[in-house]
Amino acid sequence: MTAWWESPFLVLDTETSSADPEEARVGSICTAVIDPAAKSKKVSNALAAIDMPAGASAVNGLTTEHLMAEGKPSADVLDEYCGELAASLALGVPLVIMNAPYDLTVLDRDCRRNSVPTIGDRLEGAPLGPIVDPGVLDKKVEKYRRRVSETQGARCLKTLAQVHGIGWDDELAHTAEYDALQAGRVAWALMRRYPLLAGMSLAELHDAQVGWYAEQAASLAQFFRKKANQVEFEARRTADAGDRDTLLADVQQIRASADGVTLDWPMRTFGGAR
Repeated sequence: MTAWWESPFLVLDTETSSADPEEARVGSICTAVIDPAAKSKKVSNALAAIDMPAGASAVNGLTTEHLMAEGKPSADVLDEYCGELAASLALGVPLVIMNAPYDLTVLDRDCRRNSVPTIGDRLEGAPLGPIVDPGVLDKKVEKYRRRVSETQGARCLKTLAQVHGIGWDDELAHTAEYDALQAGRVAWALMRRYPLLAGMSLAELHDAQVGWYAEQAASLAQFFRKKANQVEFEARRTADAGDRDTLLADVQQIRASADGVTLDWPMRTFGGAR
């Protein structure tokens, strides 16, 4: 029987207006069908006519002017792409997404915002899957990895692509198409490299990621809380009032990060705790 990663599978990425998936709006979206056996891909891209904040634009290169001039109404883009994603998932086609809880939550909330049926609505009660998240898989098989640099994290897509032999082009990065295809390549490389992953059926892999992500997220929250306690201890020992206030502000921010960690995968529960 042909392994799922040697058969056609979908990849997805979005470029958005915010790092907060509860608030982010989709500015660009890419889906692609990758067929490893045929060494082919079929790519579909769309832009949505939204306002893009300057901070987000600096990362994804999308400006409000460009999106307004070239983009379609958000509702039209979301309806088309979420409809196609739901139809593929209903057929059992796996969907590869790097950091799935972000993109899937963004799509869900943006659909609700635009009065468009969500992917979950279209699945009519069927589970949201099968989903494959390279970030979850990578952390499962390589639990510890140091940051590459102050600006490049240990688990970002660029690092995963480099570590698993895919390579990376900074000039092409942070477009929905490039990041979607790179996520698919990383997932394929992980499946080829690690028997633990390759030995699972697609259904088993999806279910395993639910538990793995919850463990990973809980560990991250614990790390934030430990770090907050350390910074607070340092603040209490500091004689300078200005430094103490700065450190205590850092403590609040770190604890907020801990509180913001969700255990939900592959999507945040709507209306759940943030």
